[in-house]
Amino acid sequence: MSVQPARAIDFNHLDAYTAGDQDLIREVLRLFKGQVGQLVGGLHTAPDAKTWRETAHGIKGAARGIGAWSVAETAAEVEKSDFSNMTGRFAALARLGAAFDCVQAEIDAELAAPA
Repeated sequence: MSVQPARAIDFNHLDAYTAGDQDLIREVLRLFKGQVGQLVGGLHTAPDAKTWRETAHGIKGAARGIGAWSVAETAAEVEKSDFSNMTGRFAALARLGAAFDCVQAEIDAELAAPA
């Protein structure tokens, strides 16, 4: 018996969210990758704690929408983290970046598959 590796995206959740419309799933994934990619990048240049929290909150909501639970959980941690602590901020960004990289890889594989 082989063990299935954990997926970065909960496709059962996404399927329910999109009523199983495969074209819509692909579009949602494309939008998520582009928009959340920009938001993650924006955290690196967040000028203040308010922008930091609002950006992390947006990432969390978008990730929950598609079932990217690891990104959502990590974004929630980022949202609550101490913006003034540079070491903590960089560590939070690294964790979020790693989670988002896994989701991006899964999105790329999904979009590369025949429709």
